[in-house]
Amino acid sequence: MNVLIACQAGAGLGLGHLTRSIVVARALREALDTEVHLLSQGEPVSRSDLDEFDHRFIGMDADLDAGILGLAAELEAKVVILDLHPRLLSADIDTLLRGLRRNGHKVVGVDSLVGHADNLDLLFIPSFYFSPSQDLNTTTPVLYGWDCYLLNVKGPAIEWQPGKRVLALAGGSDATGLGETLPVLLDAELPADTELHWVTGPYARQPVWPMAPRISMENHQAPSGLDELMMSTNYAVTVYGVSFFELLYYGIPTVVFSPYGDKDNAELAAVAAEEVALVAADENEAVRKLNELMADAGLADGLSRKARQRLMVPGGQRLARAVAELVA
Repeated sequence: MNVLIACQAGAGLGLGHLTRSIVVARALREALDTEVHLLSQGEPVSRSDLDEFDHRFIGMDADLDAGILGLAAELEAKVVILDLHPRLLSADIDTLLRGLRRNGHKVVGVDSLVGHADNLDLLFIPSFYFSPSQDLNTTTPVLYGWDCYLLNVKGPAIEWQPGKRVLALAGGSDATGLGETLPVLLDAELPADTELHWVTGPYARQPVWPMAPRISMENHQAPSGLDELMMSTNYAVTVYGVSFFELLYYGIPTVVFSPYGDKDNAELAAVAAEEVALVAADENEAVRKLNELMADAGLADGLSRKARQRLMVPGGQRLARAVAELVA
């Protein structure tokens, strides 16, 4: 059985959709012994985990809908999984979905296709939080929950220990330019013995260090994976996104915030209510809360334990089971 997964990644978009697609590909291969093919719109990126699968990139100016329809037919794909960026959905997305189903493909939408659920065979929400609009009235199955996160984790969750290592994640593209301001704020406010590990994503600009840093600062340039950095850190500060939930899986006491306006407010309020991380309104409050977290081992340990309990089941197992049911 062939499965086609289509997504988008690149500058201004980050790597979240591509990373989730790789997680899904791995889960499908392991659970169903399928041939998985990936189509990504955006700048090519080199990743060892991507090399495990047949994959191809097309430019941002290419017709993605036509590419998906044509490749699905060429592969005779039994299932087509679409993890598309919500800002880049074409005006004819429903025409694509109807065409795929008319051609005999089962169509799974991940996350951004909520408003097009009637033209899907399954809507999969990789989140514990889902609040559909009141006018969403569909018979299409919808799956979501703590066991639906498509986490690209490679090691076991760990017992948290206090320390002085801090991991800072601004996203694969750092679309809001946090690298120009956040390192300076962290250097000014954190304890002098802090070891800051900043990750510069493949589409992000270089961070701006202070002229004479108070704390130890190391830049990790587009690492192939974040698992080792996550497992070796004691605390983290991150923008809201897929990597945040990977940190929770590993039990890392984390401060999270969204620099993207108010689009993540509802989800972050739900995260705060679950008490699995500290939620900040912006980067300035994030630094203050990180300082407080590093000074309170009891608080940090409590966050770690609750996070690990919530995310005991990583990966795409639930989606793989749902795909198996679709083609049964």
